[in-house]
Formats: sequence, structure tokens, C-alpha cells
Amino acid sequence: MANKVEPLITPDEVQEILAEPKETVKPISWVHRPLAASGNAALPLWMEFASACRVKGEIREDVIFRVFYRSPRTRVQGQAAIMVGEAFGASLFVGPHRVFGVDTDDSFHSSLVGNGLPNYRRVLADRSHQHIWVAEGEGYAEPLTPALNSISALIDYFLPRANLTLAGGFAHPLKGRQIELIL
Repeated sequence: MANKVEPLITPDEVQEILAEPKETVKPISWVHRPLAASGNAALPLWMEFASACRVKGEIREDVIFRVFYRSPRTRVQGQAAIMVGEAFGASLFVGPHRVFGVDTDDSFHSSLVGNGLPNYRRVLADRSHQHIWVAEGEGYAEPLTPALNSISALIDYFLPRANLTLAGGFAHPLKGRQIELIL
């Protein structure tokens, strides 16, 4: 199984939590995360935000919304320069479990849980996919087409499906940053 922790929550409980209206307890305030510089021609920008959620008027420290953004970058391997597109994702966690998530990136995903489901052990090459909770736990994903090619599009897709409202609305991670020109 893909998950290292036995699921503490059932698919029915996940559906109940997803159905409940939720709101983050704080507005988006992006936090910079460090990246290893080895193999990168240009160090990418990596930022994330996490907040507990209010459910039924109560702050639930075990229900967490997380979103991340990583700018496009160039990886250098030997004499090759490999362009890697921007990556971003949004997730809802209950305790240690990612019960719903949407990702856009250039990596492949293989569902190691979900025996009997259409994408079980199938490699997803699509840029965007969504993670859903199954009886075996987390790790099952389905392709999303067309791809969600911006973090704004991903958030617009994610929020209604998670029944989540962001306190203060969505703030783009690059808002207020100057564009850097390479001369």
C-alpha cells in the first residue's frame, strides 16, 4: 500500500467532511520555502500556505487546507538543460491524511491504492490530477482534462469540490512581485 499510516478515517467520514461548509481561519499569507540549489541553473521560487479550517463554527486543528506554488525552473544534468514547468497544488487534510487534493505538475503519478478502480496502478501522464480518498486510504488519483494551467484555475476547481471558502479570498503567490528579466 502507498500509505504508511493505517487510515484513521473512512470514505463515508471523508464525504461528510467534504460536504460540510468550511472556511480557513486565516487569510492567505504565502511563506517561502528553501530549495536545494544543486542541479538548478536558476533557483525556483517555492511558496506555501496552510491553515486550519472552521467547520460548523468550530476551529478544527485537524482539518487543514494547504496550497503550494513552485515557479518554472531549469534543471541541469551534465550538459543538458531541462525546462520544468511551474507546479502547484491544493489539498485538504484530516489529521495526517490527505483526503482530497488537486495537483498540476510535470511528474507522473501512479495510484498504488484503489484496487478495482479505473486508474489503479495506471500511470497518469496528464499535467493535472485529483487525489480522492478510497477505502484503502490516500494515494489514488484521477486525471483532470483539460489541465488546470494556472494556480488560479486550480483554486477555482478545488474550492467548490472541497466546499471551502478562503478567508480574505485567494491571493496569487506572485502578486506584488516584480518580473525578473534575464539579460
